[in-house]
Amino acid sequence: MSGVSDREFLVSVFLMEAWDTVAAVEEHLPDPAAGLDELRLVTHRLRGSAALNGFPKISTLAAVMESAVDRLAADPERAVVGVQAVLGDLLACLKQALDAVGQDGAEDADAIDAALARHGVVVPDAGPAAPEAPAVPPAPPAGGGDLADLDRFFRDGGDVLEYFVPEATEHLDLAAQSLLGVEREGAGGEELPRLFRAVHTLKGAAYTVGCHAIGGLAHRVEDLLGEVRDGHRGLDAAGVEAVNAALDALRLMIRSAEGAPPGRLEAWQRATRLLDALAPAPAEPAAASPAQDAAAPAVAAAPVAAAPGAAAARPSIRVHLDRLDALMNLAGELVIARARLDRHLGQLERVGELLAFTQGRMRQVFGEFEDRHANPHLPAAAGPAPNGVAAVEPTIVPLDGVFAELEFDRYDAVNILARRAAEIASDVGEVQGQLAGLVRAVRADAARVQQLSGALRGQITRARMVPLGRLFSRFARQVRETARTAGKQTALEVTGDAVEVDSAIIDQIADPLLHLVQNAIVHGLETPDERLARGKPARGNLRIVAAHKGGSLHVEVADDGRGIDVAAVRAAAERAGVAAADVLARLDDRAALDLIFLPGVSTAGAVSTVAGRGVGMDVVRTNVGRLGGEIDVETAPGEGTRFTLKLPLTVAISDALLVRVGGLALAIPVQAVKAMARVDEDAVEAAGGAEVVEVEGERVELLRLDRLLGLPGAGPEGRLPVVVLRTGRRAVGAVVDELVGREEVVVKHLGAFLEGVGPYSGATVSPEGQVILLLDAARLAERAGLGGLRPAAVAPVVPVGPAPPRTVLLVDDSVSVRRFVGQMLERAGFRVVTANDGGEALERVAEVAVDVVVTDLEMPRVNGYELVRDLRRRPATRDVPIIVLTTRTGDKHVRLARQLGVEHYVTKPVDEASFVRLVDTLAAEAAQALA
Repeated sequence: MSGVSDREFLVSVFLMEAWDTVAAVEEHLPDPAAGLDELRLVTHRLRGSAALNGFPKISTLAAVMESAVDRLAADPERAVVGVQAVLGDLLACLKQALDAVGQDGAEDADAIDAALARHGVVVPDAGPAAPEAPAVPPAPPAGGGDLADLDRFFRDGGDVLEYFVPEATEHLDLAAQSLLGVEREGAGGEELPRLFRAVHTLKGAAYTVGCHAIGGLAHRVEDLLGEVRDGHRGLDAAGVEAVNAALDALRLMIRSAEGAPPGRLEAWQRATRLLDALAPAPAEPAAASPAQDAAAPAVAAAPVAAAPGAAAARPSIRVHLDRLDALMNLAGELVIARARLDRHLGQLERVGELLAFTQGRMRQVFGEFEDRHANPHLPAAAGPAPNGVAAVEPTIVPLDGVFAELEFDRYDAVNILARRAAEIASDVGEVQGQLAGLVRAVRADAARVQQLSGALRGQITRARMVPLGRLFSRFARQVRETARTAGKQTALEVTGDAVEVDSAIIDQIADPLLHLVQNAIVHGLETPDERLARGKPARGNLRIVAAHKGGSLHVEVADDGRGIDVAAVRAAAERAGVAAADVLARLDDRAALDLIFLPGVSTAGAVSTVAGRGVGMDVVRTNVGRLGGEIDVETAPGEGTRFTLKLPLTVAISDALLVRVGGLALAIPVQAVKAMARVDEDAVEAAGGAEVVEVEGERVELLRLDRLLGLPGAGPEGRLPVVVLRTGRRAVGAVVDELVGREEVVVKHLGAFLEGVGPYSGATVSPEGQVILLLDAARLAERAGLGGLRPAAVAPVVPVGPAPPRTVLLVDDSVSVRRFVGQMLERAGFRVVTANDGGEALERVAEVAVDVVVTDLEMPRVNGYELVRDLRRRPATRDVPIIVLTTRTGDKHVRLARQLGVEHYVTKPVDEASFVRLVDTLAAEAAQALA
């Protein structure tokens, strides 16, 4: 972006936060003492933000408002009337100033000075003449009120504490670990975004459950880290010390659940003092000279110039020097190969010039011959004689007789033409030989470039590799916390933590793998008493094993628990409307076991909220399938269960099988191809409403891709080309029109707009520039509903008896929020489906029909606004009621949500009765509209 567009973007962000401050002050103006903490936070934040963005007058205005709030905190009974007057007057001025910035990009300095002068703060020695807003703000209180509120929360928290405290502790541990990484790598590494995310999630969870003391301190740390992330400031030693102090204070505050720990007040005061010291001080309006006023905008605008550098904070990985050396060596080899290719191309150009010269000679010879025989009586044209002397026609003496006497060969026009044509043919043959040699050389050069490109691809893939131990290290704490919460004893055994895989794959399998681990503890392992009664050790074993096998990554999650009850899975599938009872009864145990990967199929009452952070087994299968991998499950009653994930080592570049269906070229990842065959149409059998054919000794169900994708059904002539696909559950055969061949492709994401549209996992571009879609085998099978199995959202079985509970999709990146609000809705009789961000929510609505969506705004991957936009674009979810549940209360946030079609905007925390009533009303209206 240009400097101008950078400035406009930063100003728009500043205005959004500033209008949030206006909304907060307006909300608490009738009783400012009740909202003291929030007023202090928002005015202080506006003060620093305005100074950083080059608005010193607005910064001074915010500083005076902050001083008034601090004065109210020092003496709430006597100062409340004066502070209300100051805040009300300055708030009106602030609105006008923000309107001016929005229209002209500059603050109205005269209007702000006039407003400040009304309260005497612009006069250096106003002293006690202006009691409503002292020039020097008093020191903030020691914070006893905040800690008293904290003690009240832990005293009255009830069952909230049993999941809020473990989650808060987890986020603090992650933040502490990431802060160590930031100290090692600097703010430009991958640890800063993780640190920011951990603190942000802790803040949201605390605000949601009503713990404002922890939420407020976490919010201040988040503001500091946000400035570092956006490039507005660096994270020096003082910043690290302040964040460390805040994390220590938060840890002691969380320990208040067990009673007030010693040193809590001192830690809180120290953290607050260090964070205050890092806040940008406003310019002193009375003492500023004209020269300083002129220089102030340049100083304040410095972060705008530095904004492009914020890209350095993008996630990164650490690469060993040996791998960089190998990349440099390959780059050098490529330069040499390119130089050799350039030389050969130059020689080809010279051969082309020789061919052009030979072509000219041939044209001249045949032209002369044609002229001679077409006009035999015309004399040869005579050119002008030198020095202007008239040319003399030469006398032509016929020599036929002489040649006959001497017995010479006779050279007439045909003989001369033949000889000259032979000479040209000889020249052409020589050029052809040179051309053939150069073609061989260029082909060799191309093969060398291809070889080097493959080696370069391999080295780049290795450079992107990170050890799985980085992922597995997160699981130790989760295992302990989950086992403690579930009343289990668990020993975790990890093998293969040094195995390396693409960092992009780690990011995509982290949550699914964590779900499998937690699911094994909660639903797989027995309690100590149950294990002892069955002759097992009281402590259950949980194993995570990773290894490279056949160019793929295999990750196993195994336990020695009770195993999966296949009969219970069949019953759960019938309840979810997957298929009729007779269809389910015909499935063998292995096929029935695969039903756990269908949406809505669960043998437990609350899988999504208890064991998987809102990630169901269907989403695990979907995420693995999106990577071109597969998941397999094995179980033995009373002995345990093992899930095996088979994943590619990288997803950026891969091999694909190109096929043609209905005139359209499509690609299938090679990892998803199990076999290829041509079968006779007569060999296709009908079984249970599906087509079945035998390929390499295995019976597979057929997918007619042309029918499934709505393409012209020309069909192949003769035998049917069938590609047997791994779908994560079973192998299926896809019927295509033509098998084109195998190619190496660069996989591109479809983007947020097309995500989830059709059974596609990505796209690539052919050498001719044609966009080719990559088929997702799991989605193909799911869309076709093979074997009579259908997702509940597609073909539900009509229930007999009471109507099924209405379904609410709850989207939030905090497990505390999902647990707290989810239990609130479940108590009211709703079925709650959860998702930990907007991306997962889009997957859920593609698999499960929901009546109401409740979503947060600030989430990783896909935020709430993007989720609302995508839901409104899809025909199936266009009319689903959406409730935004967030801590963001600013006009800008509300206005944007309204523009996207959101009618209900609720701020955290919520009143249970009114919130449940709102959800119930919306669900009933949606059901009535559908009917």
